[in-house]
Amino acid sequence: MEFNPLKNKILQFLNNPYSVQYSKRVEKSLKYALERNLIDEYDIEYRTLRNYFTKGIEIPLWVVEAACRINLKDVHIPAEFQYLWFCLHATILTRKQPSGRVFRTRVNFSPCYIELDDGIRKLLSEASKSLNLPIYEFVRLGGINKTDSNKSISLLLLLKICQILRIDIWNLLTGCELFGKTKKTGKITILSSILDADLMVLLIWLRTEGHIELGSTHIEINQKDNIKSLKTLRKIIVEKFNIKNSKPLFLVGKRGEDRLIISSSPLKQLLCLKYNFPLGYKSGSLQPLDLGGFSHEDYKKMMATFIQTEGCLSYTYTRNKKKRLPRFEFIVKDRSLAVDCLFTLRKLGFYPSFSEKQNIFKVGLYNSKQVIDLVHQTRKYVFDEKKIDYLREVCTSGIGL
Repeated sequence: MEFNPLKNKILQFLNNPYSVQYSKRVEKSLKYALERNLIDEYDIEYRTLRNYFTKGIEIPLWVVEAACRINLKDVHIPAEFQYLWFCLHATILTRKQPSGRVFRTRVNFSPCYIELDDGIRKLLSEASKSLNLPIYEFVRLGGINKTDSNKSISLLLLLKICQILRIDIWNLLTGCELFGKTKKTGKITILSSILDADLMVLLIWLRTEGHIELGSTHIEINQKDNIKSLKTLRKIIVEKFNIKNSKPLFLVGKRGEDRLIISSSPLKQLLCLKYNFPLGYKSGSLQPLDLGGFSHEDYKKMMATFIQTEGCLSYTYTRNKKKRLPRFEFIVKDRSLAVDCLFTLRKLGFYPSFSEKQNIFKVGLYNSKQVIDLVHQTRKYVFDEKKIDYLREVCTSGIGL
């Protein structure tokens, strides 16, 4: 299938490896978008869509994303066809590894809810009146077939209300509790839209060493031989989002890595919808963080995270091979991660190099004095000093660490 990236540069999942198996919900979303110029706007061959409709031949994930983006422009289209992961709920995604192994996962993105108060009831009434629809018909645009209970309202219906009334949903819901089918497990508090350094630290950890599972409510962060860092992260996540009655697990993976697993459907949806975090395999689908406007101390805290995750503190020989001097490298498969690391280093006054080879992105700091300065600036924000200890051991004279 041909695609002209110059026509639209905002698709997040253009390079994502997932394909979408046939589902009636996805078909309906595509047909809504077809009526609104999907083919011309995104250079999609109609044959590809026809084969999906009639033969059930899989389509790339980005095609569904494109359809949802087009549908989002029309307030009369039900919300479940406007937001990618709601649209894909209960649909099977497939991903084929270079080895030939194929993963098939059924997406789990079931509704979450907010307490229904007088303010939200008023917005519900205003939105239904603006479309000249009675409440019982209007709520169908939010993916449900009946009026919500007197106690709660689905996040999907709230997204539709805010779309119609042109309200920022996350500002509206700041401080509100988001919960799944039951309030007993995994309930969280929605944070202010104002970003702080601690939140950025969590997002960087998740983007580098973590993932959100497609088929369950698990959010997972992995590190090899670093349970101390994972315990610190668990405490930060639980306290930051005020997670209720969720018992984070520490497990050991097949390759011996330590795993932190937090099960919370509301946290999964918040990370995905508010912070634009992709589900499942994420390389190539991340977008740069908004790292502007923080203090110098905040950038030290964030940089410590880049060092602890995909960062490597190692050494290089001098020309006469008599000394081993420190160097720092950050090597990833996702350009956005490299760009964020590069930006943070520059904010701290360093002059890093940047290179790309075969879709591997490298940020490097090779001036030994700058590397030593980097370690000193970030050291108090490092959860576990194993990498710093290694640097002190392998470099000549311990480099003053």
